[in-house]
Amino acid sequence: MNQDLLSKEMSSQAGGENKQELASGNGKAGTARNPVSRLFDFISGVFTSILPALIGAGIIQVIASVLLYLDLHSNFKIFIILSYIGKIVFYLLPIMVAVSAAKKLGSNIFIAMVIGGCSFLPDLTEMLKSAKEISSTSLPVAEPQYISSFILILIAVWLAAKIEQGLGKLNRYAIKLLVAPTLTLIIIMPLLLFVFGPLWTTLAHTLSEEFSSLFFFNSEVLAGLLYGGTIPLLHFSGMQYMLVNDMLESVAATGYDYIAPVMVATVMAQAGAAFGVCIKSKNSKVKALAATTGLLAMLGIIEPAMYGVNVRFKKPFLAALIGGAIGGAFVCLFETAITALVSLFGLMTLPLFSDSTLVYAVLGMVISFVTAGVITYLMGFVEEKEEHSKGPSTSGTSTASDLAVEKSANN
Repeated sequence: MNQDLLSKEMSSQAGGENKQELASGNGKAGTARNPVSRLFDFISGVFTSILPALIGAGIIQVIASVLLYLDLHSNFKIFIILSYIGKIVFYLLPIMVAVSAAKKLGSNIFIAMVIGGCSFLPDLTEMLKSAKEISSTSLPVAEPQYISSFILILIAVWLAAKIEQGLGKLNRYAIKLLVAPTLTLIIIMPLLLFVFGPLWTTLAHTLSEEFSSLFFFNSEVLAGLLYGGTIPLLHFSGMQYMLVNDMLESVAATGYDYIAPVMVATVMAQAGAAFGVCIKSKNSKVKALAATTGLLAMLGIIEPAMYGVNVRFKKPFLAALIGGAIGGAFVCLFETAITALVSLFGLMTLPLFSDSTLVYAVLGMVISFVTAGVITYLMGFVEEKEEHSKGPSTSGTSTASDLAVEKSANN
């Protein structure tokens, strides 16, 4: 068998058919879309195949958290196991994102796994954390959590795909087998570790200092507006928790924190935008997806709603940014305070708000949720027309490839 055909067949079997076809009436929508729209489509497409795992893990995490709140975890080992199961998907998410991106780009998924998993090597992460072993080389140092950010992984996998495509022009298969993976890794990994990673680390620290100065120097409302409106964007870059240290220090020193309520408002905005899609859409599959992911977002798991619904339809994501900004400004205006931090920011944080500001926390959640939902409904979005498959799905799950896109009358 021809080696190129064999390679393509192996890639097809490993990657499956995960292409999302976007078309208008004349089938040329793909060429008419602007770069930002194509970027959003690509990001959403990458997360589409991961959604079932995200939703399942999210539900398990919520169950574990509910058991903790209700004090029903009498068998502590079972509770711990449930908690770990729920965290596995999110722990491995960088690798899953890399593989999904490689499948969409048609590149080697195993090279992508190496790129996505570079921050999982204990020796490497310890070296990056200490920075002692590389300080003598004068190389810039990256913090491990920023190396595994989604945007950097997508950029690295895209570059790897370009290198692989360029080397694909070589005629001899033996040379491609040796040169392509070696050259790809020897170029991409240093770029990720010593160029992209340090840049992202520096940017994260700079933004953290700027936001902190706003929160702690009498500019709380402006801080809530800016931070609440940009957290989803920071989520793309893996910087959404850059102020966690400030939150922990604030709770430890004073017993309360003003930053976490803004994150709660942003989470509720993502949920509101998803429910806006659920109400507006006429597609039963989209309604079910938006309702399910919206409910998870209300409980603190925002990735399925944000990437699977709001980013996918674009305008709901903008609505969520607006809702998060308004809600964030509101909770800061009334100095809404939280007395402890949890891993899930959402409805289950309500018992943690101080008694004197609980009513403002509830109002902030409602404002964020309703604002994002109403704006989503009024703005409309690109609707998806449901197509009934002639045969059963081989995977047993619905993906974006089951749907064809057409312009909505509301757009």
